[in-house]
Amino acid sequence: MNNLKTNKHISDESLMSSLQKGDESAFTVLYDRYSNRILYFMFKMLRNDEAKAQDFTQDVFIKVIEKADQFDTDKSFKTWIFTVAANHCKNYFRSNRQVFDINDSSNSLVVQDSIEEIYDQKEFRIKLNIEVDKLSYKFKETFILRYFEDLKLKEIAEIMECPVGTIKSRLNHVTQILAKKLKVYKVLFDSSQINEKTKDYED
Repeated sequence: MNNLKTNKHISDESLMSSLQKGDESAFTVLYDRYSNRILYFMFKMLRNDEAKAQDFTQDVFIKVIEKADQFDTDKSFKTWIFTVAANHCKNYFRSNRQVFDINDSSNSLVVQDSIEEIYDQKEFRIKLNIEVDKLSYKFKETFILRYFEDLKLKEIAEIMECPVGTIKSRLNHVTQILAKKLKVYKVLFDSSQINEKTKDYED
């Protein structure tokens, strides 16, 4: 499979099958496809610690190699690698006793002073990132996987090992919190938008 690197039509699962057979170029393609996404996920979950995010990203891809034989090629690779990444973060926080409780007062969001300020898209993005960083762990993880990584509800539910309904409830809750604090509910967090994003993924 010498043209592996240039073939964008090969599925992730087919690449994993090739990796299981010892094709190292398959890993290179998977790394190119997912390294930036995993790095960004780690960066946000680790509260913008770039050095640690890079280290954790490398850890995830080492696990991809080490656990390649355990991957079921009939399953989604994207869900699998994000599960590996999410578990790596959880284990880190647990070992360092840094898992934040949902009701932890330190996770309270900051109310914005000026509605006008946040209509600038760049400024809004900065403010949104600040507020997301202050969310409790499970809400933060759910929000990032859905809105930053654009994963489907089923995929998130599998990664977080909970029902799809729980994921929907968390997303509704956190978007309403962010909307209240950022005061732009009608701009980015309209409930109809949430419903449209979720309804396609219910079976």
